[in-house]
Amino acid sequence: MQKRNRFWWIIPFTIGILLWGVWSVVFSSTPLKAGSKAPDFMLTGSDGNAYRLSDFQGKRVVLMFYPKSNTPGCTAQNCAVRDQYEKLSQHAVVLGISVDTPEAQANFAKQHNLKHIVLADADGKVAEAYGVRTTAGFASRTTFVIAPDGSIEKVFEKAGTSTHAEELLGYFNASTQQGTAPAAEKPEIGKRVPNFTLPNMNAREGLPKEVTLYDIKDKKAIVIIFIATRCPVSLDYDERMANLAKEYADKGVLFLGINSNHIEPASEVTEHAKQKGFTFPVLKDEGNKVADMYAARVTPEVFVLDSNFTLRYHGRIDDSQNPNRVSQRDLKNALDAILAGKEPPVTETRAFGCTIKRVQR
Repeated sequence: MQKRNRFWWIIPFTIGILLWGVWSVVFSSTPLKAGSKAPDFMLTGSDGNAYRLSDFQGKRVVLMFYPKSNTPGCTAQNCAVRDQYEKLSQHAVVLGISVDTPEAQANFAKQHNLKHIVLADADGKVAEAYGVRTTAGFASRTTFVIAPDGSIEKVFEKAGTSTHAEELLGYFNASTQQGTAPAAEKPEIGKRVPNFTLPNMNAREGLPKEVTLYDIKDKKAIVIIFIATRCPVSLDYDERMANLAKEYADKGVLFLGINSNHIEPASEVTEHAKQKGFTFPVLKDEGNKVADMYAARVTPEVFVLDSNFTLRYHGRIDDSQNPNRVSQRDLKNALDAILAGKEPPVTETRAFGCTIKRVQR
């Protein structure tokens, strides 16, 4: 009798693998299409916080599904997004998502110094809801761009790895040039505000050369004030702004001034901050992009955020340009309430001052 070849199993095994691959393609889910309503969800992020898609209503969102953290292709993809994060975050909130545990996502983000949040879809239910869960249980490499109204704007069904950040930027730049970019909507009380990165014109005495909002850590509150160098109303508030920033610095509150006026050059902003003795970063918003994202209208105009970058108060500093006639100290009251773990007594007031001098587009 002829001896049986010990490698007889290779042929049927190979055929089985090929059949399984065909079956996976035929019977795997189909990704949701552009125009569909994006399913809401709540997942734990790499920072340990819970995130709902609906938290970002009114903002553009990049939801980037990838198969598995700490694998070569997925690492290259997330690192590419990290390297272009400042540019991408000007267009959208960026979220990665895979069928990993919260612990794995936290380690992945820390190991590669990711600037965007990666979400833990451990049971794969969100991937399934979006039609990207494969028969192997992972998510396919598919990215959804979700419009401010919660609908799916664009789908990248075969997203790149090291090239995906450039794919996204190319799409965003093209949509902006064609006038199809979603209009910025005013941030809402109780919701997270958009991220930004801006150069600091007051980079002295240990202050950073640029500020990325979401990189600010260990602060109980952040006060963003749109300011000016030539507006008489804003100028009358300079001393009050400087004093409030000093008063609350030791209480865990960071002040950020933002100058969005195109008629006020960076050198003028630097000199103004120096003359007024501002001890906080004063950022230059060239092209008023951040002012547009925040729908800021005048100088001075205040946005007070808690430690999760959630808007808690928006409006004026107080109720009178003349410091001797002030009766309602709205900004101070809001900060005192937040530091005490309470809701501000008033969450919105009408800011008054000079209109922001925007570029003509």
